[in-house]
Amino acid sequence: MRAVVELDVLKLDVFTDDLYAGNPAWVVFGADTLEDILMQRTASELGGPEVAFVLKSKKADVRLRYFAGDTEEPISGHCTIGALWALAEQNAFGSSFGGRHRAETPLGILPFSVELNPGGSRTVWMAQKRPLYSRVDEITEVASAMGVGAESIFHKEFPLSKVSTGVPTLLVPMRSMDALERVSPRQEELLQLFRELEVAAAVAYAWGGFDETTTLHARCFLPSPVFHEDPASGVPAGALAAYLVEHDLIPKEKAEHMVIEQGHFIGRPSKIHVRVEKRGSSVRKVEVGGSVRQSVKGRISLP
Repeated sequence: MRAVVELDVLKLDVFTDDLYAGNPAWVVFGADTLEDILMQRTASELGGPEVAFVLKSKKADVRLRYFAGDTEEPISGHCTIGALWALAEQNAFGSSFGGRHRAETPLGILPFSVELNPGGSRTVWMAQKRPLYSRVDEITEVASAMGVGAESIFHKEFPLSKVSTGVPTLLVPMRSMDALERVSPRQEELLQLFRELEVAAAVAYAWGGFDETTTLHARCFLPSPVFHEDPASGVPAGALAAYLVEHDLIPKEKAEHMVIEQGHFIGRPSKIHVRVEKRGSSVRKVEVGGSVRQSVKGRISLP
């Protein structure tokens, strides 16, 4: 009879200071002995939507794998932030702060750092890949897929774009918060647009938000594991911030630290913090961070 393996698990609310807000993420520790099929089944049982598995790495400080149901994902921003925060709480990266560390992911090696806040909490800052940009001209098609009229899109001042800092993302500027609230995607049209534009996320955004400290409010729609609106999207938020800084569409003093709201329209309010460094005419560094709250702690038994 095979021995039963018991592993520690946490459920975390990421990109929020409040319980039952932000983007929920499961983290499974000590997953080095688990085969892929068992990771898939574990993720499915935990109910995700996304689960990060923590493993040892020969290339970095830690290795992370991500499963959404029975599908392995190349990256999950909120799962990464959550898993690294949990490890930092266990002093897995030492007791000092501010140093550079590295996480091995299916997308490659991602640098990260852990900072201590004045109140004693920790913030993990995850570096993203150098941004890649391309313009999108299908304004009518995008508006229809998002369920709004073309006049609701701020496309002349802020051109529609496809940007990737790890996940190819369609960026759709809306004229106001009211216009952003009216976004109601036509699922089949948007999924077809994902395929045609070869993107994995669509972000509609507007200036301002519900909090006076907010730079932007965003709504992110993802095609997998099933089509849904995401409460907080770390990698797409980095793409959005990089695009605005690269094209000088945001004041320089705001570019150094942006706060992007998300999730309010689906009852999971979130705040994603983004730092962008521009040297000369190009963005050189994009970092995403945020707060984390633990909501569940336990152990699971696996065959």
